[in-house]
Amino acid sequence: MRFLSPANFHLLWLALIPLALWLFRRQAKRVPVSTLLFFKSLAREHQESAWLRRIKKWLSLLLTLLVLIFAILALARPSSNLSADSPGAVVIVIDHSASMAAKDAQGRTRLDEAKRMVKDRIRSLPDQVVLSLISFDARPHVLLSRSRNRRECLRLLDELKPVPVEGKTEAALNVAKRLADLESRSRIWLVADSTIADASVDSIPVALTEPLNIGITGFQIRHSPLARDRYEAFVKVSAAASNPAKTTSTLEITLAGRIAQLRELELAPGESSALILPLEGLRGQRLEMRLKTAGDCFGWDNGLAAPLPKTKPLSVAWFAEKPDPFTELALSSLIEAGRIEMKKGDPASWPPKEPPDVYVFENWLPKEWPANRPVIALTPLTSSGPLRTRVMRGVPHDSVRAVQPDHPVLFRASSNRIAVTQTTVLDLPASLEPLWIAGTEPVLAAGEFNGQRLVVTAFSPAQSEQLALLPSFPLILGNALYWCAENSDALADMRTLHTGEMLNASSLVQWHAWDGDTFIEISDDPANGLLALQRIGTWETDDRSGACALISDAETNLPKLANDVAVSTQPAAPIISSSAFSTWPKRLIWLALALLLLESFLFHRKAVY
Repeated sequence: MRFLSPANFHLLWLALIPLALWLFRRQAKRVPVSTLLFFKSLAREHQESAWLRRIKKWLSLLLTLLVLIFAILALARPSSNLSADSPGAVVIVIDHSASMAAKDAQGRTRLDEAKRMVKDRIRSLPDQVVLSLISFDARPHVLLSRSRNRRECLRLLDELKPVPVEGKTEAALNVAKRLADLESRSRIWLVADSTIADASVDSIPVALTEPLNIGITGFQIRHSPLARDRYEAFVKVSAAASNPAKTTSTLEITLAGRIAQLRELELAPGESSALILPLEGLRGQRLEMRLKTAGDCFGWDNGLAAPLPKTKPLSVAWFAEKPDPFTELALSSLIEAGRIEMKKGDPASWPPKEPPDVYVFENWLPKEWPANRPVIALTPLTSSGPLRTRVMRGVPHDSVRAVQPDHPVLFRASSNRIAVTQTTVLDLPASLEPLWIAGTEPVLAAGEFNGQRLVVTAFSPAQSEQLALLPSFPLILGNALYWCAENSDALADMRTLHTGEMLNASSLVQWHAWDGDTFIEISDDPANGLLALQRIGTWETDDRSGACALISDAETNLPKLANDVAVSTQPAAPIISSSAFSTWPKRLIWLALALLLLESFLFHRKAVY
């Protein structure tokens, strides 16, 4: 037998009180009286031998001490079921990322269910078990480290709330394992809506048994390359793989407070749908999206808001030895639409005094490769930097094959009816991927080399009969400029930030935020110039504005709780149940009460004079 609360044994000093009262009890005094007749009659009624009275006194003292000892033993919580390999420390890792806000039929979130299960388990642990509490979303947060303070642990649990941030389990488990290594016989409890195959972790899944969710998992907005005040929004809508059947959703698009479009989607479990939404509006107007699905249990991926970008024109430096007239025509259309500001030069004017957002080289490459800015190389005739080329006589190809039609450079650019004349053979580094292939050679490629974005072409627009006058070439050129300059300051307002990222802000941040049901107006005060983004919607400071969204496939794809799921993934020592702790204390309490009744019956049944 072991005791779960041995600290309560210090109460045994209370046994000294009845011992002192018994040892130092008052002795009877002799008092002279006029007659003994009355006392002799009482003695005959209560006649007891001296040895019987002595036994009663000792028995009364013994029963009093037993009542006291049994009560203290009950407070010490003896248990015969507590094995030697019971946990000496428990590290609780609890998920409070976005998916933990999913609600069941009673309106309880997964985090509420996780709190309930953890509290029950904590109350069933011995008092001497050391507790650590870690919550995690995109980052782990150590809330309690190596403490026996149950009340503080329960209070911190109550304060946890789900946040619309994608969860990263691996980082939290790494921290938990380091804490577990500091104590002997440590256990790790992972409380989340998904399980993990790790024999050192006890998984406590709290997923829904029948989840249903469809959410927005992709979003990007940008200017239409060849039109003023027109925008294009890319939206991806996905259905959770655990959905029970094919489900219908309605996507409502609102621009400046007015409904601009309605799209109805029917998605099977695990299916996604990508939409290209043409929009026409003024810079700064607010775009809102609401996804409505009957029975949807997770609201944070159903709403999104973003301002129409207030971008400034891209700064482009175009260096050409022999400028192609169709390239100049395509760039001129972008200048007229207010999309770019271009500086044109020849090889003699290289390098420029101020670096642009994007370099465009045509029929020429500089010997000193510019590694500080993205590059678009149109029909390079020499080799430089990561590019190795070989000039060839023009070879016409009556068609091209799109290798990666979903690449941003080919956005809305049709590859049908395209005929090109190849003038360069490209020897590409492994990090550059072919987008178009004519015959057996790549004629359009894009990728990154040492963190620098590159787009390369190997055909002449002027010699390609079915290319230059089609909209595909200016679209490709505009797409390439925007893709290359995606991380530039000029396109900063076009980037949609993810929740969990940090925002540099020195003033109050005003939000038009989605709370899972509707849009609300709220503000955040950044601390020390940094604000952790934990809201979905549009944000605005004194000098900047932007959008923040969850857009996470992992959080939208809600897991389903298996019917036969095991509470623990390892055959370790079982968690001691509360009944194992309460059996012996209950017995001792009942025994103490029985002794009290026995003493009352034996010694206080008759009045003693």
